Amino acid sequence: MSIVVDHEEIRLQAGYVRDAATRVDEIAPSIPGAVDGGVGTAAILGILSNFVASTGELVSGLAGLNVTLNECATRYAEQDIVAADEINVAAWAE
Repeated sequence: MSIVVDHEEIRLQAGYVRDAATRVDEIAPSIPGAVDGGVGTAAILGILSNFVASTGELVSGLAGLNVTLNECATRYAEQDIVAADEINVAAWAE
């Protein structure tokens, strides 16, 4: 049994993750910094504060996943080259 890993597909998926991180980061400034909620203003600001913090963590996580996927793709590509070289050497040795 063999497992084939298409490193270009991994890079493609990493790009999707990067694009998602960028999109979330772009919409973050649309969150209001001040609200007029009467007696509920403090609660609303608390909710928005949690939302902003969570959004920042999401962007960081997605950016980190992008880096990890790209590193993974690079290592798979390098391993493909090494494996191909080993197969070529073995074939010529016969």
